[in-house]
Amino acid sequence: DGSLEGMDRPTEIGGYIFGNSQAVSVRQRFTAAHELGHHRLHGTTTFVESVIDAPDDWEANRFAEAFLVDPTGVRRLLAGLEHDVVSMIARTCDEYWVSPSAAGIAMKRFGLISEPELASFLAEGWTYASILSANGLRPRPDAEPGATALPGQFRDRVLRLVELGQLSPERGGAMLEVEVESLPPVAPSPDPLGPALLDDLPESLD
Repeated sequence: DGSLEGMDRPTEIGGYIFGNSQAVSVRQRFTAAHELGHHRLHGTTTFVESVIDAPDDWEANRFAEAFLVDPTGVRRLLAGLEHDVVSMIARTCDEYWVSPSAAGIAMKRFGLISEPELASFLAEGWTYASILSANGLRPRPDAEPGATALPGQFRDRVLRLVELGQLSPERGGAMLEVEVESLPPVAPSPDPLGPALLDDLPESLD
């Protein structure tokens, strides 16, 4: 019914993250990243939230901002552009598929705009669609209510985590709703006690 924003429910084998499919796409993406932040930062605590802007949510919000908007990438994106806050935030929204408020807050945290500039921008009440259209950019369409679609950036990050061995293929496949066999092979992690380090040990430690 739209009364809940999201939920993180840890389990013994991982957990579940839920979002409100009635919300616009940029809000769904931020909610999912926010709940992932709870999952990674707050262990076995279950979160059921009707809002995700409560004072005790700041850690999950910080995680979501950094997860969705790459600090190095956004600096590269905006390098050489005129310092116009609205157009800078519009470009960031377009590149990272986030809301104007999420883009602005992340940019302030990264030192790209000031606190007064952010406050003035937020007071203007831009939406994702309106700020992109006003700057000659095409907003991505929202999915049909109730439909689910995985953003390409999320898929790429999950695949990369699987490839690096930081996320199990089983969990990665479940997150992407694909067969485990279709995921990339896990890269071997360096063994700190590999053969090279064992060569100099004596045959007996007696």
